[in-house]
Amino acid sequence: MTAAPRYSLFAGYAVSALLAFGVLTLWVRGRWAVAAFQLALFAVAAAWLWAYAWIGGPLRLRLSLLPLAFVPLWATVQLLAGTTLAPWYTSEIALTWLACLLAAFLLLQAASSQPFRRWFANALLIFGSLLAVQALLQLFTSRGDVFWIFPSGYSDRVLGPFVYHNKYAQFIELIFPIALWRAITRRRLAPLCLVAAAIMFAGVVAGASRSGFAILLLEMAAVLFFAWRRQFLTARAAALIALQGMALLFLWGFLAGWEFLAQRLTGIDPLSDHRWPIMLSTLHIFARYPLFGCGLGAWPTVYPEFATFDIGLVVNQAHSDWLQWAAEGGFPLLLAMLSFTALLARPLVRSVWGIGFLAVLLNAAIDYPFQQLPAFSALLISTAILAAEDGHADLNTPTC
Repeated sequence: MTAAPRYSLFAGYAVSALLAFGVLTLWVRGRWAVAAFQLALFAVAAAWLWAYAWIGGPLRLRLSLLPLAFVPLWATVQLLAGTTLAPWYTSEIALTWLACLLAAFLLLQAASSQPFRRWFANALLIFGSLLAVQALLQLFTSRGDVFWIFPSGYSDRVLGPFVYHNKYAQFIELIFPIALWRAITRRRLAPLCLVAAAIMFAGVVAGASRSGFAILLLEMAAVLFFAWRRQFLTARAAALIALQGMALLFLWGFLAGWEFLAQRLTGIDPLSDHRWPIMLSTLHIFARYPLFGCGLGAWPTVYPEFATFDIGLVVNQAHSDWLQWAAEGGFPLLLAMLSFTALLARPLVRSVWGIGFLAVLLNAAIDYPFQQLPAFSALLISTAILAAEDGHADLNTPTC
């Protein structure tokens, strides 16, 4: 494998720092944080392009970049063809996905370096663990203020920079398998990694995210299964670790408080959940605009025409990214996202820690992790690309 040039490694570290900045400023309602993130990312991409043209070196490409490149291209087609019903929002979404593409491309150039891939996974785990600790402390000691300083506009369930508890749960879903996999493959650090995983789990419990709670349990089972299949654990050891892990998770869950989550779990009434009629309306939008879609980013504008009920609140997302992609981009965008998933699924599973991204995609069936927050979308896509590179590489020696 060809070593990554120094300028590609520099770009990889710079993009990683920008992703951290983007997460820490997710709470900002003003445009400046997103603009700063995207402008800096475009500047790094321009600097990399200049270095590549001047110095030369290998160019690393994967088929998974093609569906990513299709999204901003399709938004541009919608704009030029006049098929979008909300041109301004479509142009914003095009910019968002272009930033995701650039972040993924630049990190891919650095990913030929195994030490960089290992560093990224470690840095993401440390960053997520520290943020999980801060989020728990903030949740119990702040009245909705982000970092105890900045008013969020909400009075409860504000976890770190995440003002929406399900977005925090999706962030943890991305990172949780890294902690578990490292606890299995780096036995000396196992206690520390398991405690980090338990604190992450506790934050999801305290935030009362039902889907997050269920998916974290599924991730734990999946990581143990793949560890057994890869012969890192015997069946007996996997069962023992599962029992120990469950005990630790539920202990930290008790410390965080099970009451609110228990109320939400036992109080589920599927027939009264507003998401189902919203999703049904989204299917009707898709049926109306199956070929070109109504326009990327246009769903909030189009939805009122198809709404079947009124709860007195603004409905700004379809609560299903998959359905929203179909409604906004038609069959072409839906096929692009399915292709992206199919191309990454096998290497993500092979990497084991990359199953966090697949878990987020699963969550996207009933929520919207890829909407509203451009920097968060870039983090999800970038982590998937790097984890997949671990899957493509020789995994006889664990790399995370």
